[in-house]
Amino acid sequence: MIRCLINLVLIFITINEALAVKVCNSSVINNGQSRIGIFISPIVSELPIHEIEIYWNNMKPYEKIVLLDTSRLDSPIVLYNVSSNGPSGFERTGVQAKFVPSSHLSFTQRCTGYSVALLTATSDLKEVNCLKTQPTWMKERQNILGPRRISEIFLPGTHDSASYAEDDTGNFITNNAVTQDTDILGQLIHGVRFLDIRVGHYPLSSEIWWTNHGPLYRSVPLKTVIDQVKQFLNNTEEIVIMDFHEFPVGFNDIAIHRKLVSYLEDKFQDYFLANSHGWFATLNDIWSSGKRLIIGYRHTRIVQERDSVWPCVQHQWGNVRNVKDLYRHLNQIESSDSDSRVRPRAAMAELTANVIDVLYNRLGSIRDMAHRVNANVTNWYSSIWQYSANIVAVDFVRGTGIVEAAIKANENRHFHCRY
Repeated sequence: MIRCLINLVLIFITINEALAVKVCNSSVINNGQSRIGIFISPIVSELPIHEIEIYWNNMKPYEKIVLLDTSRLDSPIVLYNVSSNGPSGFERTGVQAKFVPSSHLSFTQRCTGYSVALLTATSDLKEVNCLKTQPTWMKERQNILGPRRISEIFLPGTHDSASYAEDDTGNFITNNAVTQDTDILGQLIHGVRFLDIRVGHYPLSSEIWWTNHGPLYRSVPLKTVIDQVKQFLNNTEEIVIMDFHEFPVGFNDIAIHRKLVSYLEDKFQDYFLANSHGWFATLNDIWSSGKRLIIGYRHTRIVQERDSVWPCVQHQWGNVRNVKDLYRHLNQIESSDSDSRVRPRAAMAELTANVIDVLYNRLGSIRDMAHRVNANVTNWYSSIWQYSANIVAVDFVRGTGIVEAAIKANENRHFHCRY
């Protein structure tokens, strides 16, 4: 009887901890802090080069932003400047950024040659930022993030993460399939911690597991993705979620799912965290385990059978076709009572074309659609939704400031929220 009472009390405590509501100081939610940064446009200008864009938030009248080439710190070069034409916005500069492949990036934070400076109306320096990598941002903030669960922090993610092309010239298929312009390792080094993976099964191919975007586009072998995730985990202490969310080709039998999970278990045997705590685990629990890879899997029976995979993250799709409707969708999910959730959720912050749109090219390519929304998504999540966001998955992550928005939001939550 006593043991039963103790168990009931423990269950009660666990439930109440899970349902604890985050309360933030409303006076600092939109505190007018200015933010400036650099985007790498998803629009291809000259392969593999992309245009630099400047973005800003909460900029005051008469202030000016200057884009600098800081590859030589002793003699920075002014490349472009723009005066404020509104408190928030972005501007194309015409400056072409040199592409840096992931093999040339390091596992320590680095500025990659370009900076922006915010000057007051009297030309005093107010703020400076650079185009930087963020390979270790989570571990650096373990004191802030460690006590929290995944569902309680802001994680930057990518949509259809493995549908990338670094040298895509564009055709009907790739224009409607490619969602990223850097490989998995590059995404992780730039700060992404949530990977949306879709897998196809090709038993007659030399590599039977491939990443897909829908049934028509086969991107790269799954082994390529696995090797790059392992390389990142071997060189950092970061936590990564790989969410296996769709299986568009060759999964007509549960035996194929079992075969894929066995493959993942073999390749990630020293990396994956078993689903013993489930999503109740804090980040400190994960770090203490020595295993920092969470494999989400969208198949209830498989999750029940194998402790190597977790229930997948809930994807919150809007299936919208313009910026206004995307705002409505995101505002609805970010305004809902999400603080009581234990299972993480991913706001899918991109436009979705329907079949007619694709056939008649009514919305342009995925690159075009990302270019229309990414600055807006950055500003929204830097300000009005910074305290509610969980995982935010975007197309062409380098064309957003979502990583910096997540880092700053997590710091603000630590100082201005109580759980």
